Amino acid sequence: MPSGRAALWLILRALSLLEPNKRRVVIPAYTCPAVASAILKAGLKPVLADIGRDDFGFSRLELSKKVGDDTLAVIAVHLFGFYAEAGDSYADCRRNGIYLVEDCAQALGIPAPDSGKRGSGLQADASFFSFGRGKPLSVLHGGLVTTSSDDICHVAKGVFRDLRVPPLASSAKYALTLGSYLLFSNPRLYWIPESLPFLHLGETVFEPDFEISKGLRFPALILSELMALAEEEQQTRKRNSAWYSEQFNDEPHIRKPPVGAFPYLRYPLILQRPGLRDDILRDLKRHGAGAARFYPCPLNELPGLREILQDGTLYENSRRLSENLITLPVHSGVTQTLLETIKTIVLRTVNAHN
Repeated sequence: MPSGRAALWLILRALSLLEPNKRRVVIPAYTCPAVASAILKAGLKPVLADIGRDDFGFSRLELSKKVGDDTLAVIAVHLFGFYAEAGDSYADCRRNGIYLVEDCAQALGIPAPDSGKRGSGLQADASFFSFGRGKPLSVLHGGLVTTSSDDICHVAKGVFRDLRVPPLASSAKYALTLGSYLLFSNPRLYWIPESLPFLHLGETVFEPDFEISKGLRFPALILSELMALAEEEQQTRKRNSAWYSEQFNDEPHIRKPPVGAFPYLRYPLILQRPGLRDDILRDLKRHGAGAARFYPCPLNELPGLREILQDGTLYENSRRLSENLITLPVHSGVTQTLLETIKTIVLRTVNAHN
């Protein structure tokens, strides 16, 4: 598949063929709008449920309120790569004939924090991964579907078989895009694409139309070569995340993520005082630190989706996270000098607000 959202579309299309009378798919209120776009493109209805206060998965109480007889699936999203766990709620879904789908777009190869539990992509009826820009292993193209169900596999293969093959020109365009990406991935050149507003870098927008095809073969060949680097990259992300957690450990105005030493896609730092997040983010961006706010609001408040969902609910935990979150870089390109710069800016701004 050409993307993670296309892979999710394939899963949902297969599930809807298996259960044609069920149309509702429950997703976190705070997640990537691409999840909602895949649901809508599959002809289904997104239903939002708030996230928990202490982690980035579903609030168990909220999830239990949103599922019913007409629920086709629940999508668990491993936000920032952190393992989303809702235990009994997922078991209830299975007992009631509701499919569980894992969104592993940000969590390739990530284990559960508790070593006694299975890793991402292994607790659900079906899962999908993404290899697009900003993902744990990126070749700017591609989505992968996995399933533990023979029925889902059989139906999904039938749907996939009927998809078109991308035209030859798509491979040439991809090669050009990949070359440009590799050029500008040098931190000293970040300012060039960031200064071009038509690229919309860092923006979160709802895109209801996206490519559905069998995807290109060339990115898969590149990906097979990069897989050997995945474990080393995970260890680097884990080490840098642990460093952040240690540096911010004694700061009362900063809430660290549930597990410190974890291979997050980006380190989620939650500020506890109004206005603090924006001041820190502004200074970090001025120094080219690679910090970002992530998704700007709950899905029902996002332009484009707001009009489609017609959901006026205030998802308090999702809103709070969107207003107070900064994500910090942890990838292998982050130097110790940059880590120290980020630490200095964060703590200096926090102290200025005291």
